[in-house]
Amino acid sequence: MHGAAPLRVTSLYRVEVSGWDAAELFFVENAELEWNEEGDKRLVLGHELRAGAILFVRLVQAVSPDRSHPVPYVTEPMTKTDDARWQFRLTQVQPQAKRAEEQ
Repeated sequence: MHGAAPLRVTSLYRVEVSGWDAAELFFVENAELEWNEEGDKRLVLGHELRAGAILFVRLVQAVSPDRSHPVPYVTEPMTKTDDARWQFRLTQVQPQAKRAEEQ
């Protein structure tokens, strides 16, 4: 079909999310992580977060006896949904090398 937009492949993963909300209260919430083929990661939470908040996301693997390790992400607020939930874009936190003067 000519002129049709390419189909974007998106995968959904069950995750456990933990961190501090906008009221600075610690929370743990189960959610679905949306991960598209471009590498964008998004999720919808019932907790409002501050821009740049750090979350820990752990993949929930029902078939594996091993628990996955939590991965830190920085959040970027996107929208508030009609059912009073918040959508966020996630960027994985990368370790930073020490500068020469700090060593």
